[in-house]
Amino acid sequence: MLTTLALTLVTAPLGAAPLGDTEQPARIGIGATPFQIISDTEIIIDGVTYDSWEAVADSGYFHTEHTRCITGFDDPGVDIRGTGADCDFNRTRVEPQYQPDQGVRRIPVVVHVIQSTSGTGFIPESRVRSQIDVLNEDFLAIAGTNGGAGDDAQIEFFLATEDPQGNPTNGITYTTNNSWFNDSGSYWNALAWDTNRYLNIYTNSASGALGYVPSLPQGGIVGSNSDRVVVLYSSFGRNAPLVPFHLGRTTTHEVGHYLGLYHTFNGGCQSTASCATNGDRICDTNPESSPTFGCPGGRTSCGLPAPFDNYMDYADDICMERFTPDQINRMRCTLENWRPNLAITGPQACNAADLAEPLAVLDLADVQAFIDGFTAQQPIADIAAPAGVFDLADVQAFIDDFNSGCP
Repeated sequence: MLTTLALTLVTAPLGAAPLGDTEQPARIGIGATPFQIISDTEIIIDGVTYDSWEAVADSGYFHTEHTRCITGFDDPGVDIRGTGADCDFNRTRVEPQYQPDQGVRRIPVVVHVIQSTSGTGFIPESRVRSQIDVLNEDFLAIAGTNGGAGDDAQIEFFLATEDPQGNPTNGITYTTNNSWFNDSGSYWNALAWDTNRYLNIYTNSASGALGYVPSLPQGGIVGSNSDRVVVLYSSFGRNAPLVPFHLGRTTTHEVGHYLGLYHTFNGGCQSTASCATNGDRICDTNPESSPTFGCPGGRTSCGLPAPFDNYMDYADDICMERFTPDQINRMRCTLENWRPNLAITGPQACNAADLAEPLAVLDLADVQAFIDGFTAQQPIADIAAPAGVFDLADVQAFIDDFNSGCP
């Protein structure tokens, strides 16, 4: 008989401001534009109050280069690790050892949900899990999903099942703190799990942008508490409230930076003859003079078709659908040389019912993962044909695979 399990983890900060901090939300922003979130129905931008995230999107606020992603690209000037020259700040060398056929790389994730004392910023576990699904759809190019048109990076993400102390976890922490919700204060010093071993994602106001990472890993941030991905909570997960940035692709974009990718429009119209050392350091993405906004049917920039559907451009979520082979090579090179302790290369799922850690073991964790996926109509539970239909055929297929066991 299928058994449901209640999985909830609420974590208090380990220092600095306490849970339930009652200070008033700070005014934050990018450049001269103040950005303040009072609630999901009171967002103040440059003195104008919007009554919904839809109204913010309609205002065009996120259709500027510096409100979509504020990732830093500070080059330290030297290869600080003494390795990784194949994918440092200055170049990308596409090498066979970084190709996807060298095996899947699995990345444990912890999502730190930061909310205000009014509850603004709360994200349910189901939406957090949906974001992990979207990452896998995009990085694995899963057929039948928006990412299916892209190339398979053989990079997979999963919510951590053990915390840094070896305790069981669902990979999600919840923290209430007004200052941290407004992306102020060094919250990462209190909340970060070992950044060498976990991808730490934080959801809050993201300083008025859709998201960012502080620096590419090539800049020396790896291993520090500040090494992180930050995403605006209203654009996090599938069917988030901030349409048209509501399908989880902000996180895909920022994780691309976390794995060493530049924006496709970095450097503007650069020479294609030296594409590996200028622009985005990627030769199979055409240069762009500026970002792509909206969801065009096509676009020409720098005299060439623009890579408007690339995850590292700025198109609407529904229009993003691919990483290129050279981008994948650079990300896998980054994992090997700049984040060498992050990815796991251990056991793989033994059949379609092997949905949860530990892989190659069928247990109640897999049953719970199937129940959660089936209830949320997520691709992991769509085991039987027809695709996109969740019915008894999927349940029976799961039971058959589960009962068959792992070799």
